[in-house]
Amino acid sequence: MISVDEAKKIIIENVSPLAPTEVYFEDARGFCLAEDVRSDIDMPPFNRSAMDGYAVIAEDTKTAPVVLKIIENIAAGDMPAKKVSQGCVSKIMTGASVPEGADAVVRFEDTDDTGEEDRVKISKSVKTGANISNRGEDIQIGQIVLHAGMQIRPQEIGILATVGKSVVKVYPAPAVGIISTGNELVNVDEKPSPVQIRNSNSYSLAAQARRMNAGVEILGIAGDRKEDIVEIMTRGLQKDVLILSGGVSMGEYDLVGDVLKEAGVRIYFEKVALRPGKPVIFGKKDKTLIFALPGNPVASLVTFELFIYPAIRKLMGFSSLSRTTVAALLETDISTKRRRREFRPARCQWKENTWSVSPVEWHGSADLLATTKANCLLIIPEEAETLSKGQLIDIILLDNLC
Repeated sequence: MISVDEAKKIIIENVSPLAPTEVYFEDARGFCLAEDVRSDIDMPPFNRSAMDGYAVIAEDTKTAPVVLKIIENIAAGDMPAKKVSQGCVSKIMTGASVPEGADAVVRFEDTDDTGEEDRVKISKSVKTGANISNRGEDIQIGQIVLHAGMQIRPQEIGILATVGKSVVKVYPAPAVGIISTGNELVNVDEKPSPVQIRNSNSYSLAAQARRMNAGVEILGIAGDRKEDIVEIMTRGLQKDVLILSGGVSMGEYDLVGDVLKEAGVRIYFEKVALRPGKPVIFGKKDKTLIFALPGNPVASLVTFELFIYPAIRKLMGFSSLSRTTVAALLETDISTKRRRREFRPARCQWKENTWSVSPVEWHGSADLLATTKANCLLIIPEEAETLSKGQLIDIILLDNLC
């Protein structure tokens, strides 16, 4: 049995990013950029008014209030037709090109109506450069605006549009296959008998993977017979990642480990010192990463977050692999069992400039309902004897709370 940290290290060492592919930029959100992106233009591409107002020669406003002549009205997208000379101004809208001769913009709020159509009273002086965004001050032609390795969010989509990068190279999301094992499982739309349960693990695991942009296929349920597992697993070995849940413990019908070995899968570990989720297998066959998780749904959820989440992140080219861990003030005393690191479903909140956390009430690793009240995992170290209210403890944020 190895530690959680050792298990993560082994997984990361045996995962390489998938080969980059090109996608239309609007479809790139959530992916990792696989190339540097350079701008083909300056931004702004011209000296641009940052305000609605009047383009002026700053020197003319020194003696404000002063009345000046309006020679032109410039809207965004218009090319200025007249040069601003001493004693004159051009009315200008936000985003419009500043006309030749003008070196500042006076806001509408700092002017008054004179009653004459071609005159304006400047009531406040401005300095040279006021309210003008200079050409290239945000982005210069040839500048790297997005670096390889960045996650593409809505703002990066906007930058890709700005610089005309309509097709962009990204690391793709992996293809993930999911199999649940167990004679006791029935499909969601079936009514279980008194000794059966519905297959929830496939769908919660699929949701976890899809939240990462992975392409997921639920391959079905395999009964507790080697032939059943082999038959359905053959399709799964065509995927980038194959996830099995159930059948990994030490019981008579826990056959997954044997089936994997007989199929030629290289097994890197079979047990990890954590709670819940001690019987967890990581292996590899050709290009396929294989994770066999416990059948209890909370253990399945936890082991996905600890081990499969960083593996998928690395496949997708990211350098930041694990979910965010923060320190939080414990709001209640907790008893511990020691020897294995525990990841307990908990609820955290930000208050009084710090995180605080309390474990949710749950009845063990089969109690999936309890996790609906949780938004983090509270980490109880192996060596902890007791955890006391008010002490700082690490938590893993699950719901993008940062």
